[in-house]
Amino acid sequence: MIDPMIDPMIDPVIDITPEQVRDLTDRVAARLVEALEVDDLERSEQPDRSVSTPPLVADARRQQLMVGAWLGDELASFNQTRLRLGLRPLDEMVDRHVRARVVADLTGTGPLDPYMNDPSVEEIDVNSYRSTWITYADGRKEDVGSLWTSDADLTAYQKRLARRMTRTGEGRLDTSSPMLTLQTEDGSRVVMVLGGAGEHGISTHPRIAVRRFLVRQVGLTGLCELGLFPPALLEPLRAMVRCGFTILVSGPPGAGKTTLLTELLGEVSPRERIITVEKNLLELRLEDDPRHPDAPALFTRHSNAEGVGEVTTRELVELTRRLNPDRVVVGELVEDEALDMLDVASMCKRGSLATIHAHTSDIVLSRLAYYVAKSNTSLPEFAVWNLIAQTVDFVVHIDLVRNTTGDDAPRRRVTSIIEVGGLGEAGGVATTEVWGMSDHGELVQRAPLTPGHLHRLRSAGQELGPFTDTDGW
Repeated sequence: MIDPMIDPMIDPVIDITPEQVRDLTDRVAARLVEALEVDDLERSEQPDRSVSTPPLVADARRQQLMVGAWLGDELASFNQTRLRLGLRPLDEMVDRHVRARVVADLTGTGPLDPYMNDPSVEEIDVNSYRSTWITYADGRKEDVGSLWTSDADLTAYQKRLARRMTRTGEGRLDTSSPMLTLQTEDGSRVVMVLGGAGEHGISTHPRIAVRRFLVRQVGLTGLCELGLFPPALLEPLRAMVRCGFTILVSGPPGAGKTTLLTELLGEVSPRERIITVEKNLLELRLEDDPRHPDAPALFTRHSNAEGVGEVTTRELVELTRRLNPDRVVVGELVEDEALDMLDVASMCKRGSLATIHAHTSDIVLSRLAYYVAKSNTSLPEFAVWNLIAQTVDFVVHIDLVRNTTGDDAPRRRVTSIIEVGGLGEAGGVATTEVWGMSDHGELVQRAPLTPGHLHRLRSAGQELGPFTDTDGW
């Protein structure tokens, strides 16, 4: 029950304070988490039950009904206490407002719901209860101001969301663990940081960063029409993927690496079996893409609160060998994943694709070599470069091109495609920039492909015109 006397100086005209709403929400949140845990336990003890009814965690309608019932109980008790104190019950408008807010907080994403449901929103950055920045797909940024009443209100929201979405113990947000990354049902990545006075966090304010990974399925043609690359590059990109080349998509944060990778994979034949291996979160979501009827998804797992149960990328890559893949895609390469991707790409029938962080295309292979050497320090330098030279075929670099003379939003553009042509004479690997930016700021073909790659394209039945000369660009 909410205690109306939390604040003895409460003005009777104010029906319910923010602190009381927060207390109400926390009480109902605790009941929801308990219900989710009980449902999980009962399903593990009664396997037949899982066939007849969907799990509570996946049934938003049931959650809303349960929260609504508990809210009714809590608000009835609250009104009875107000009557005993000589105060009037909550009026209908306040009652509706409180119910809507609590339901949104506990079965959705609360004040962030309008932006989480907007398909044009790509990023949400909560800097404090006073400031939330929204970044749209067209590059626009907007500060929508205060969505919470205080840092304490925002912190309570963080902890409720963490408790509801990580109830199984694999993650938490508290003094001993002040950072948490989780994924919503629509695939969005949510990073929360504990902060503010009295929280013993790691920031001056509680903060939230949301990156949305929406399955748009616009295809390479759609990306071309959006200006990501010129029409003349459309068929070469399709041929590279269909031929089975191993391709790295590089670029800075927010440049659209995952989007381009997803649409490149859209060119893979639906008859191919693609297995994705990702770190902690599912960003590619090929299982939700009708272009890929046979695309099992695997993801790593942190250890639980007891320090057990961790599953690494390397273990999943080993597992894929026994899952009959045509291609294995290892998501983003961050340190250890680099060696795993090279290992599995050399084993697959049809190569692999992955993303890697880099601000310029000319440092991609050096960064890849560093990751490989770091994950296996016993490999000599020659072996590292040899593995890269034998595995990687192309690097497609995508960048955020900014207008330095104005405040226009940056444009996403492919700015370079590098071909890997084996080991270099002086060490490292031999590379050629086959597509690059001209003096006029246009992507142009600079060189033909090597005979080895041309032979593979010819053997795969792909058209060779765009690759063999630099005319027509």
